[in-house]
Amino acid sequence: MKTKTFVRGWFGGLTIAILIGSGPAFAADLTLARYIDLSIARLELSKQAWTSTRQPPTRAAMAGLFAEYGIEESDYLIYTSAHREAIAGYLSAHPDARQRIDGLSADISGAIAE
Repeated sequence: MKTKTFVRGWFGGLTIAILIGSGPAFAADLTLARYIDLSIARLELSKQAWTSTRQPPTRAAMAGLFAEYGIEESDYLIYTSAHREAIAGYLSAHPDARQRIDGLSADISGAIAE
């Protein structure tokens, strides 16, 4: 569980947030299957944004998506890095998820190229 500690120092009004307790336990509820679901939802959000506005999704939209899964984007990136082999194995065992990810990625690339 993350704890945020706010420190006010000689910086004047500048507040610094220090995250304590990040690491593998940050998202105990984020299973491999939920990670893949989030990855697909993230790509769907990106596709929708690129095809409708020709821009990436807003930070607020992405933050809202990650919040639905109880994590922050940094948690997602840490999970990605820490579980690369398991993710690859899951996608090999679930070709439908792999195809969905590849299809969305191709759609996004096409929308960006237009």
